[in-house]
Amino acid sequence: MTNLDQADYAFLRDNARAGLALQLPAFIHLDQPIGVWNYIRIANDIARQATGHVLDWGCGYGQMTYLLRQRGFQVTSFDIGAPDTTLPDIPICRDLTVVRSQHPTQLPFEPASFDAVLSCGVLEHVDEYSGQAGNERESLREIARILRPGGKLLIYQLPQKNAWQEALIRRFKLGYAHPRRYTTGEIGQMLRAAGFEMARVRRANLIPKNLTGMPAALRRAYSRFSRILIAVDGRLAQIPGVNQVAGVLEITARKPD
Repeated sequence: MTNLDQADYAFLRDNARAGLALQLPAFIHLDQPIGVWNYIRIANDIARQATGHVLDWGCGYGQMTYLLRQRGFQVTSFDIGAPDTTLPDIPICRDLTVVRSQHPTQLPFEPASFDAVLSCGVLEHVDEYSGQAGNERESLREIARILRPGGKLLIYQLPQKNAWQEALIRRFKLGYAHPRRYTTGEIGQMLRAAGFEMARVRRANLIPKNLTGMPAALRRAYSRFSRILIAVDGRLAQIPGVNQVAGVLEITARKPD
């Protein structure tokens, strides 16, 4: 763990508390240490793969924008919504400028504007938010348009079709279950149809990182061992067969030169 990671953890933890005090449900993913450390893990993984100007596509309240800027990236933050949308008065949002559009797929950027585009928990919600099937494919084509040749699309938190956690949630009605989930074959076909090459496919979240609805004692245990659990999760996700029931896919796709 670096000093940067530790500082980022404290900043995101404090902002999650402030956001939840304002009853902002988007911060539920950061209400436990394992969730915060997972975002930091993702940011460090991106820093190993990409450089330059990144579009944080579906930025929310800017946790990934903040983490990537901390790691030296130039970041443009984008989200769906009215241009005059007001951000909450919490530290992470005070220096956050968000480019917004109300169109479900079109992006207000020139062709070849970015070295990388980040989708962190976003692609699976495109059809859900727009109310129209097929917009995820249109979104991928639009992302390809704004990427420079050789640029990367970095997809994280993409729900996997056979995830054991999703099956449990659906079976016992334990909370929110993603209506859209993917196999590696399906997402690969969609990306190739949009003009991308597959560069890397990984799996993660065999160990849950969203503790919403879990008993308080279990949440406290996670708080104590969260970084160890993330490391163990990374090992488990490399085991063939076992990783087929992991919670999410992590995809790197490349726009050809």
